[in-house]
Amino acid sequence: MTLESPPIVTTSGLCRLQLRAEPAQFGAVRRIVSAYLRLWGRTGLIDSAVVCVTEILANVHRHVNPSECELVLENMPEGVRAAVRDQSSVLPVVVEGENWLGESGRGMFIVANTADLWGTSPVEGGGKQVWVLLREGA
Repeated sequence: MTLESPPIVTTSGLCRLQLRAEPAQFGAVRRIVSAYLRLWGRTGLIDSAVVCVTEILANVHRHVNPSECELVLENMPEGVRAAVRDQSSVLPVVVEGENWLGESGRGMFIVANTADLWGTSPVEGGGKQVWVLLREGA
């Protein structure tokens, strides 16, 4: 796996990864996300977190060129927040009930139905951040 830089971890429960959203790296990213959630004692959120992060990264891979992005994981009192920042200002779209047999188009529907909260935020200087909040027992 080739990350743009090694993970930056702080004692406050924050992890930052600079990476290219390439499918060949998704397995390694899932392992990193899983490891941090285990470290933070949030094992009940691992499955949801890896699904959401993978789907958001897949959107970056398909729709953003170049596909460099930043993944930020935050261990917060109310849950775990995962956010992916990229250089495109085009917002993701949730497609409901259309073309379920197609090869694409379901990613944000999966995110919206897996995360407790999700949204997008514009980034100063251009681009956006797509984020999810996952809560245990929600």
